[in-house]
Amino acid sequence: MKKVWLLIVMGLMCSSEFLGPQVVAAQEPPSADISIKEPRKTEAYFAPYLLGTFPIDKNLSIGGNGFSNETFRGTNIQGSGGAGLKAGVYPGALGGVLGLEGEFFGHGGKLKTSGGAFPSADANMLVLNWMVNILARYPGEILQPYVGAGAGASLAHLRDINFQTNSGALTGKAGDVAFAYQFLAGMRAYVNKKVYVFGEYKYFGSAYDWKSESSSGVSGPTTSLTFRTHIVALGLGVTF
Repeated sequence: MKKVWLLIVMGLMCSSEFLGPQVVAAQEPPSADISIKEPRKTEAYFAPYLLGTFPIDKNLSIGGNGFSNETFRGTNIQGSGGAGLKAGVYPGALGGVLGLEGEFFGHGGKLKTSGGAFPSADANMLVLNWMVNILARYPGEILQPYVGAGAGASLAHLRDINFQTNSGALTGKAGDVAFAYQFLAGMRAYVNKKVYVFGEYKYFGSAYDWKSESSSGVSGPTTSLTFRTHIVALGLGVTF
């Protein structure tokens, strides 16, 4: 009988351990690292550069005011070196992806028909361009590829003109300002947080009509050229 009572008492003691109140330490919720990304700052920049032009040959044409319409077949448009300066801004409100840029650049050139061709043309050319570009880039920390398109005005000045045609000869100089457009793509590489180097390709186009006049002020013929050129540029930029 004593054994039975002993077993009952031990059973009650064990049940009180399992059924009794248990105190569980409250666990704190895991701390979450919430990082709030700061909005991108507006970036302004300016960048001087050197360039080289590689024109696409297009024939000169002439006509009007006493001159018959003629084409200078085999016109060779020779490229040259040049330089430019651009300045722009990537607004922080647009995530630093879309930007607006203004630039000025200039280069030389030469128009010449092949030897023995008639009518014949020989002239030196100076081209100055003022352009406004819309850009889109990938805003990387070190490398930033970008593309864009632009429009503006192009001043083409001919000097040392020597045109020989069936209607007569033209000499002297002439100038014209025309609408211009371009498409471009490039790559920035940052040297530090403020300074970068860049390379850029442009496809540039315009159409010039050089109106000539005699020394007495009488209007002469108009010489026309559809100008297209590839441009390669290398430069250095500073952001602020």
